[in-house]
Amino acid sequence: MRNSTSLPLSCFLTMLLICGFLSTATAQVGIGTTSPNSDALLDVDASVNVGGLLLPRVSLANTSSFAPLSAHVQGMSVYNIATAGDVRPGQYYNDGTKWIRMEGSDPVDSVTLTSNTTISSSFPTFANVSGMSALTFTARKTSVLVLLTASGFGSTGSMSLVALRVRNVTDGVTVGGTVNKIQNYDDVTGTITTWSASFSKLMTGLTIGTTYTLRVQGAVTGILGTYSAVIQPATTPDAEHLTLSVIQ
Repeated sequence: MRNSTSLPLSCFLTMLLICGFLSTATAQVGIGTTSPNSDALLDVDASVNVGGLLLPRVSLANTSSFAPLSAHVQGMSVYNIATAGDVRPGQYYNDGTKWIRMEGSDPVDSVTLTSNTTISSSFPTFANVSGMSALTFTARKTSVLVLLTASGFGSTGSMSLVALRVRNVTDGVTVGGTVNKIQNYDDVTGTITTWSASFSKLMTGLTIGTTYTLRVQGAVTGILGTYSAVIQPATTPDAEHLTLSVIQ
């Protein structure tokens, strides 16, 4: 006759608890909630216990180095606390080959002319626009968008044009430029004509972490009268300006 052995009730309940834990271990986990989102492996609810998610804080060397990790891991997220190479404090994620900084918006570096000035350098000789500061930025990407806008007026009784260009002083090359007619001539009284110009171009081939300096340069030429392009942001700020921007 075969003997039968019955399990104590306490053991039976323990086994049920273990089985229940194992079945939920592969489902959603909720912190601060008993009803985690069905599409989330981890759902953190801070509506009662207010707080945030504190990411692992590490010191990255540069975006191309996986250190201090042992390898690049796609999807890995960390908070970098170091300023080194081409990285600075902030949140980064890894795409499997490099670290990428998470930006809330595209960083913009910009300079604007605040004093009145006159561009009078004879084309094709360009000169720095007097009173316009240089724009210095540190490359976070290998390419940036350069924007230049300007408006002003020309001298009475002349027929001329103004050329503006953005010069990469660091590398000694021109990023690009624009040319605009600044005067219509009336053979009876002459006229003062306003002008405006705009320019945009992708500046490529940058080295991440390198600091670059850009300058706005101008030149004028024509066929009659005084060749000059006047910009007076101090006198008429609602109508005249010169602004250089870099968007990364």
